[in-house]
Amino acid sequence: MTAQIIVSVCSLIVAAAALTFSIVSFRRQQARAELQARASVKPLLSIRSQNYANLKSIRIVNSGVGPAIIRKAEFRRGADGVATDTIKDLFNLNVPSWEYSVQVVPHRVIPANDEMLLIKLSLDYLDPEHVETEKALGLLDKWRKQKTGIVARVEYEDIYGNEMAVLEETLN
Repeated sequence: MTAQIIVSVCSLIVAAAALTFSIVSFRRQQARAELQARASVKPLLSIRSQNYANLKSIRIVNSGVGPAIIRKAEFRRGADGVATDTIKDLFNLNVPSWEYSVQVVPHRVIPANDEMLLIKLSLDYLDPEHVETEKALGLLDKWRKQKTGIVARVEYEDIYGNEMAVLEETLN
């Protein structure tokens, strides 16, 4: 074998190794970019409530950077209570009507940095024409007491269909 053939074969081996290295590096870079793209749309849900003397509400808040798609939501009184998808079913208040209440159905979307109001009752809504002020404040206080111990459980996913950690929280 001549020196020229040996140099040519070595050059061919180095070129093949460089090509292989480039392909592997490119694939790793694509995989990393895809992971970053998926992480950039991850939702993060929590339960928040307002407990002012004249305003009561419960809402699901999405503090993530991507939309949350609800798979299933249920609310129960205590760990062994009967589950419902409408939180107002767990309150035993004699109110003429609720200011706001919603049934949480599958496939409901909560956009990033947004919220979904579940239930609301306020003194302004229970105005003196319908309920006396003292009685209305008493109803709102009962609402606060009855809210304590409700367990909220929400299963959700991101826009890619990836299952997120289940949100389970006991309200106080």
